[in-house]
Amino acid sequence: MAKIISHLCCTLIFLSLVAASQCERLTVPNQIPAPTWCVASDSATDEQLQGFIDFACNGKIDCRFIQPGGSCYDPNTPRGHGSYCLDAYYRIYKDCNPIGTIIYKDPSYGDCLYI
Repeated sequence: MAKIISHLCCTLIFLSLVAASQCERLTVPNQIPAPTWCVASDSATDEQLQGFIDFACNGKIDCRFIQPGGSCYDPNTPRGHGSYCLDAYYRIYKDCNPIGTIIYKDPSYGDCLYI
């Protein structure tokens, strides 16, 4: 009797693992793990960040929020604008550029929302 229960338990464990592996295949490809954000890494230079801002704002993302009067204009620095651009790019293309880093705390501030 103990041998049958042992085999039954092993079979149930095996089936559970198979079922779990099938569930993982049903996830949406390139889905951003929630909640995560991509912001400028500590090692990113102002030159790298400005280069990314120029690249991203050339039709890749909506940069009106970092323009004068925009909700994310201040601080008016490559790091401030770069972080916003990195995250906006991350939301669309599911890619955190190497000058960015993934964080788990919402970097939004005041009226500047990272969404």
